[in-house]
Amino acid sequence: MRKIPRRGEEAQPQGGHDTKDIPDIQLPQGYDDKLALLQPYVEKNHDLIARPFYLDNEIKLQACAFYFNAVVDDKKLNEHIFKPLMMHSGGWELDKFNNTDRVDLIVWTSISEGQLRKTDNLAEMVHSIFDGMVVLIFESIREAVIIDIHGGQLRAITEPPSEKATHGPREGFIENLDINIGMVRRHLRNPRLVIKKTMVGRRTRTPVAVLYIDDIVDHGLVEQVNDRLNHIDIDGVFNAGMIIQNIEDKPFSPFPQVWTSERPDKTIAELLEGRIAIMVDGTPTAIFLPALFIEFFQAPEDYLDRTYISSFLRYIRFLAYFIAISLPALYIALISFTPELLPVNLVTSLAQARKEVPFPVLIEVLIQEFIIQKVIESGLRLPGPVGQTAGVVAGIILGQAAISAKLATPAVIIIIAVTTISTFALPAGPLVQSTRILRLPMIFITAIFGLFGFSLGWIFMLAHLCSLESLGVPYFAPLAPMRFADLKDSLFRIWLWKMNLRPLSIPSQQKQRQGRTGKEGGEGE
Repeated sequence: MRKIPRRGEEAQPQGGHDTKDIPDIQLPQGYDDKLALLQPYVEKNHDLIARPFYLDNEIKLQACAFYFNAVVDDKKLNEHIFKPLMMHSGGWELDKFNNTDRVDLIVWTSISEGQLRKTDNLAEMVHSIFDGMVVLIFESIREAVIIDIHGGQLRAITEPPSEKATHGPREGFIENLDINIGMVRRHLRNPRLVIKKTMVGRRTRTPVAVLYIDDIVDHGLVEQVNDRLNHIDIDGVFNAGMIIQNIEDKPFSPFPQVWTSERPDKTIAELLEGRIAIMVDGTPTAIFLPALFIEFFQAPEDYLDRTYISSFLRYIRFLAYFIAISLPALYIALISFTPELLPVNLVTSLAQARKEVPFPVLIEVLIQEFIIQKVIESGLRLPGPVGQTAGVVAGIILGQAAISAKLATPAVIIIIAVTTISTFALPAGPLVQSTRILRLPMIFITAIFGLFGFSLGWIFMLAHLCSLESLGVPYFAPLAPMRFADLKDSLFRIWLWKMNLRPLSIPSQQKQRQGRTGKEGGEGE
């Protein structure tokens, strides 16, 4: 007889640090004995349903199903499990089979759900119930059957609010891991796509999936990712951000060392370049490793536009990044230390405006920076339309009021406004957040040492970028170490039909990713 897979006989979620209060013992054969073992966990949870019933109208074999309300799919439970088990006719002739084969006979003849397994371990059975599975126990049969029919209300698939697409696919991930994996599978129809699940969090037991293309990815990187996930020993994992903070190389660095996205098309593109994706149940975000600093200036639309447009937009983003970090510091350096570098008319105008401001230029800039950061935070926390209105109104009113009250000059208001606009012109959320932080040390070091301090700040920043690694891969590649072949998709974006090789900065088994397209100059490199 064909067997139901037991734990370990097929790929099952591994890991997950179990709580220590559940005995790791074998289940007894008696029905009442199993109920007695489950009683301490059942009686404390009123949303846990224990549904007793009889199998078959002839043999009257007693059974019980354990599941949580609103976690499982009620329709599948009733139509594919309860109804066929209770309405089965003709008997199973269980006496002709040993204890191990009886549960196989029952399941293979009466349950039409595909995701099931059996267990004779109490700890595994209890964890399966609290993982949202349906668990069946039977009279005179030692082993329990675990069935995965998750259901309940789910959010509809919509466009990610943080990654608005000007054109291209509009679908984004939701908070259900299986649906997110299905969205990737639907568009990446490759048998080499490998998906392995694990559990992270001792109490939350959050499902986490690791995705990669087996014949492209460097398996040394896969081992590192699995090792880091297995070493996460915390009570709970609620979203991808908690995974990122536990697996990134340098947690004290202000620069994001992990690339994230809520878009399936971006996830597929990263997998095809040889990266590893990590997806966490309960969050609509995919994590990609290894990450490169240059990637945070790239947007999915770059590969849908013409080459000249995409390259121009990237230069705009590089300039925006420099302005977002440097402009307030440069203003302080030029006004306080080297005004002779400015045109005379401009210096005269700025000096006249500053005559009535009672603060040094450093304090003036810091006050306006603090105000704009408060406006940004309040706009993010308020409901959508209210937040946008409050942000615009507060920015205009406070800026005008500061000028009227002689607390700031018009030049500083312009500097802070341009800096803020440049910050949010960057396409990656993690880079935006780090830019908001990096601006402050640049302001202080420039206020102390002038243009020398400004140059020193950028030298320290570049040196730190060159020292970072993401999963052991140089973070500042292809600029340091320099890899000229990868410049075709970093500082600018060359024609797609010229990108015959995968990035050399990302370790992979297969470097060739496309052949000749027939276009002039499209030969392989």
